[in-house]
Amino acid sequence: MSAIDLLLHLDHCELDVPAPRAALALARRLGARLDALYVADLPAAAFSLPEAVPVQLEETQRRIAEAQTHAVHWQQLLGAHGLAGTWRVTQGDTVQTVSQAASGYDFLIMERSQQRSDAPVGFGSVSRCVFASGRPVLVVPDLAPVADIGARVLVAWNGSRESALALAAAIPILQKAGDVLVLDGSEMNADLLPVLPPPGLVDWLQRHDIHARLEVFDSGPSHAAGPAVLDAAHKHAADLIVMGAWSRSRLAQMVLGGTTRHLFMHGDVPMLVAH
Repeated sequence: MSAIDLLLHLDHCELDVPAPRAALALARRLGARLDALYVADLPAAAFSLPEAVPVQLEETQRRIAEAQTHAVHWQQLLGAHGLAGTWRVTQGDTVQTVSQAASGYDFLIMERSQQRSDAPVGFGSVSRCVFASGRPVLVVPDLAPVADIGARVLVAWNGSRESALALAAAIPILQKAGDVLVLDGSEMNADLLPVLPPPGLVDWLQRHDIHARLEVFDSGPSHAAGPAVLDAAHKHAADLIVMGAWSRSRLAQMVLGGTTRHLFMHGDVPMLVAH
């Protein structure tokens, strides 16, 4: 079995919260290496007032020094779960630094705040990393009741490029899942060119040793797809949703609504997304 490397981004040093718990659970399930990365963000706005620069730099150095003290705790936590990994601390722009670091990993794991959004949905740090990193991202809502990841999986399939990328990225997770439900909403996008080669999705799943149940999914109007996917995840008791992210542009989703936008705003189930 090939090695799998996970990168957990932390914008704080609390480890007994949903994102680290989800990262540990996924690492255990996949037998993966798990590295944690804390970035002391120094926004460009900090340099708009020259007199404020020394204060900002001092605060950044304080945060770096404080974060480095958690390395021992991280190693103890990994050891308790039989995992290997490192604790990394750096400074810089969060999106640029995380996206660059993630290029050497199979999955990026990030926390999504449901109460404190750093930007309109689609333009915050998590959404921008989904675009910039080029890696599948496990988005963990900070209110998610994480007990396990990947035991019961819901795949939201719509035939798009993004949907295919997410499904391909999730192969090692789906192969180990106890139950996989695929909501096939491709008929809702019949005007799109088919992504998978013939004979189609069922054959693709079987050839990748993924045992899944398929249900035809039709939520009606496009704005109802997000609530319908989340409702299906709850009914399925899913601990993970696999889906493409931002099949439409971020601006279009802000104006018209969309599945990704709804789940980022209201979802309480971790999502493995790709763009």
